[in-house]
Amino acid sequence: MLSATELWYRAKKAYSLYPGVVAPVSGRFLADHYARRRRVRGPLRAALDCVVGLGFLAWVPLRARKVQRRHQLDAAWRTRAIAIAREAFADPNDIALFRIEHPAQLNGYIRRFEDAGLNKRINPRAWAADCVLADKIAFYARCAAHGLPHPIVVATIAEGRVSIVSPPGGRPLLIKPARGEGGAGVEFVDGAPEDARAWAEWLHARFGRRRHAWLVQHRIAPHAALADLALNALPTARMTTILNEAGVPELVSAVLRIPSNPDAVVDNMKQGGLLSPIDLADGRLGQACKGYGGGDYDAHPVTDAPIPGRRLPDWAAAQALVADAHIRAFPDYALIGWDVGLSPDGPILIEGNGKPGVLMPQRAARRGLGGERYGALLAFQLARTVID
Repeated sequence: MLSATELWYRAKKAYSLYPGVVAPVSGRFLADHYARRRRVRGPLRAALDCVVGLGFLAWVPLRARKVQRRHQLDAAWRTRAIAIAREAFADPNDIALFRIEHPAQLNGYIRRFEDAGLNKRINPRAWAADCVLADKIAFYARCAAHGLPHPIVVATIAEGRVSIVSPPGGRPLLIKPARGEGGAGVEFVDGAPEDARAWAEWLHARFGRRRHAWLVQHRIAPHAALADLALNALPTARMTTILNEAGVPELVSAVLRIPSNPDAVVDNMKQGGLLSPIDLADGRLGQACKGYGGGDYDAHPVTDAPIPGRRLPDWAAAQALVADAHIRAFPDYALIGWDVGLSPDGPILIEGNGKPGVLMPQRAARRGLGGERYGALLAFQLARTVID
């Protein structure tokens, strides 16, 4: 059963917003896609797109005012953002998060309201109710079937029924929802007994009342080279692969998520995490920034550890892992955003995402994905789909 979060996400993304009133206004790399979409739409859809587009333009000043307050920007920014948003048919929030100063800059960006519609066309399996990437229990089972490194699951909980998979083995543990996002619900599990019977009774007593599906797994420690960035959570690399023209997974973007809140147990942006772009060639980090606005960081705000210029450990192995996982275990997806933990034992798959979004890579790198290999392969995959 889909979670409330997933249902709300799908409801918001059910209608693919056309970027414009009559003529499409989007990145150049998507021009062919929107030209095809415009040619095949009927008169009723064209009329609806026109009405929605006019409504979008009327909404822009209200949205700009709200974004100005949220990010504590000045009135001059709001005036400039309204003009850019109307000319480039863009959400003022994207203008703030992507630091857009001129309309032409948006030619290289995927607008966030475009992303779901594009993803649904090239990655339909990610939108199916039985998507294995959306269910962490199913995801880990497929990883195990293909011998891919992943956190060991010690128990699952489904509608209050606890199933023991393996003993805790004296390892630190965490529990998280099988279906969820943003790190919601994740917590550390302390005090698990070693004895198998006592372990089962302890789990039932502590977690047996939980609704929906949950899993208890080994907690992964960060590599020693990242200890000064980790605080109380595991920094993960979001590595996105897309099947290229030869049907081979190609790494097209990578961002390191860095915990910045000592009280957080995850590195997610919604928990205050920082984003640092990763150079695909050598795993070198760039300047970090807050995921949802705020300043830039050359050093960690809590530990003062330097960020730009440092190289991630085992970067080549991480690249090989996501490429191997995509082609062997998940070839039914055209695009996957992998969350990879860099542990003392090497890179490990924490999650796979069929709908990874475009905020992280575009905000972190301070440039749009359209001018990168990501944009070229997205356009290639879109050209292979049939627009209805």
